[in-house]
Amino acid sequence: YAGTPSGIDNTASTFGGLLWFVKNPGDPSTMDQMKIKRPLRIVMGNTLLTTNTEAAVAGVRNRKAEQPEKYDAIFAKARKLANRAKAALEAYDIDEVGRLMDENHALLQQIEVSHPKLDDLVAIARANGAAGAKMTGGGLGGYMVALTPEPAVQDRVAAAMEKSGFKALKTTIGV
Repeated sequence: YAGTPSGIDNTASTFGGLLWFVKNPGDPSTMDQMKIKRPLRIVMGNTLLTTNTEAAVAGVRNRKAEQPEKYDAIFAKARKLANRAKAALEAYDIDEVGRLMDENHALLQQIEVSHPKLDDLVAIARANGAAGAKMTGGGLGGYMVALTPEPAVQDRVAAAMEKSGFKALKTTIGV
């Protein structure tokens, strides 16, 4: 179902915590365990749609072959956003991390891996006080993640998702 996996799932399962993972085509992937000042609260929103990661990746690959300049520019922006987000996490600048998550979600929409239900969950999270939100995983359904710095915001975001018919999981990262 995943096709050729990146390696992040088994790496995260093995090492846990907050990870900086880079898949290097042609070279071994790299992973660093990140340390942040204190844990972050998040809400994982589930669209309840099971998706085929291999199909999502193939779709992106095909669209990139048809529009290489557009996709190269989007991927370059995404790499810059990821590096800025790493620095913001290390500085514990939650507002900046949230803004970057929102920007990343917009890029994922541009490469057509989001889904209306993912977009709905992102909008619900933002409307209920999340610092930022974006889809996660292969796309076309599955999960999204919302950054909810305060317990009350985490509770409000999760409750709003569930009230709208989705599933929500509250947890912390960076412990």
